[in-house]
Amino acid sequence: MLREYFHADTTIYPKRLKTVIIALLMPLAAVCVFCAANIVFNLRADGDKSLAELMLRIIAGCVAAGMTACFAGAYIVEKKQRRHARFTYFDILPKGMIYSRYAGEHYLYGERTIYRRLYYIPFSGLTEIKRDPKTAPAAITFTGEIREYFFPSDQLGYHIDEDGELQFDNSELDSRFYKPLDRLRIRYDLGSTKQLERSARHYLELFRNAPKKREFNIAEHIHQRSKKPLKTSNPLLEAPSFDRKW
Repeated sequence: MLREYFHADTTIYPKRLKTVIIALLMPLAAVCVFCAANIVFNLRADGDKSLAELMLRIIAGCVAAGMTACFAGAYIVEKKQRRHARFTYFDILPKGMIYSRYAGEHYLYGERTIYRRLYYIPFSGLTEIKRDPKTAPAAITFTGEIREYFFPSDQLGYHIDEDGELQFDNSELDSRFYKPLDRLRIRYDLGSTKQLERSARHYLELFRNAPKKREFNIAEHIHQRSKKPLKTSNPLLEAPSFDRKW
């Protein structure tokens, strides 16, 4: 089934967190095991008590560092999931495509401002859609005339007019304040891009094969009055004549 809208795949962030946590906790666990072994060896009557205390402090530090990393990682991942679920998406329009991506946020005077990178890919300037399912199944590349916008999220609203054209709520963005690109590569944000590629190619073909819109001719919509034949005041002159001149 062909789709026109694709949500962000937020499952990649817990997977990345798991990889990072394992890479971080394994050395800390090794240090803790080493310190515990030293404590056991120094519990004898002739053992070095100060070294045992140092090992205990190192173990406590490793545990504290591991817990801090886990809580911080969980907070960052949960926040990324919420932000990308709302602001990262791919939208196929009648005459182009939109790729929106969460691009960070900041607080100024107590107010939060969320930024997005928005890419508009008009079908009229699109030359190639490329995807390699073997080496990069979660990546897709678009080549052509592409516009890149980087603004606060609430300034990047858009709508579609009656002709199917993209119109930004801020009309100035329709003609300026964008960076022209000739290539856009999407990686990982949308999960597998197999269905996205099928949909993009399908709607691109629909656009290219669409019949051209006829130019508006006002003359076709104006009703012309028929001219009434001239009449005289004498009805005898209006009567049909059967005179023949031989």
